[in-house]
Amino acid sequence: MLNKSHVLRIPGIPVSVFVYTAKDVRCVAFTLKNTRVQQPVNSKWAASAISRRTIHTSRLLRLRGPLTFDGWYPRDHKPGEYAVTEDERRAAAIKYGLRPEDYKPMNKDDVVRYAGDYPDLGSVTYDHKDPYEDWSDRLNRRNWGEMVPMDMMRHRGDRLTFTGLEYEDFTTWGSIILCLRVLVPMALLSWYFCTRDPNALRWKNPAMPKQYPYDFYRAFPYDDARRFPITNYSFDLE
Repeated sequence: MLNKSHVLRIPGIPVSVFVYTAKDVRCVAFTLKNTRVQQPVNSKWAASAISRRTIHTSRLLRLRGPLTFDGWYPRDHKPGEYAVTEDERRAAAIKYGLRPEDYKPMNKDDVVRYAGDYPDLGSVTYDHKDPYEDWSDRLNRRNWGEMVPMDMMRHRGDRLTFTGLEYEDFTTWGSIILCLRVLVPMALLSWYFCTRDPNALRWKNPAMPKQYPYDFYRAFPYDDARRFPITNYSFDLE
């Protein structure tokens, strides 16, 4: 693998920068120390050279670091086809860093978990691992180069807890009671604070509806509300 100090070079010509902007390359501009040279090259060679070399502009633009570099790409780690023969299984085991006798592919009929030649690592979750181990990644309790199970993101330390012991204490009525312990208080509190009875809200003094001297609803939108007075109470004796 190339490091950041590598620069794309043409045999026999010291090169500091390589520019590739067109699909059909007819010439490549080479910035030398004191001169500028143009030399025609093969377009196929230029395209393949770009995919294998690091492109630098440090000497030209006084920038640090490459424009592109050879590193980790998802396409290099995607699962391949399902391993059928013994040689394919051995190659898949070596690819994923496993011993051939420990390699077990996913069930091909499992439409949810099937992923080509990716190995079936079982269910080893965050809670199965020793919290006092000196892990490379303490957040996920994972060492460098350790294989990632299919359900790793589901059973992280900040998500679902699964050790297999939960099934020993599981009962149907226990799960129902656990739900009712949350839902029943929520329903009672919702009724207490949302009922329309003014006496139900103990924290607020009960009050009658507000009284208006005119019927604004009858006057809406353009009429004069004073034409529709409302007699809320009177001091005249009946």
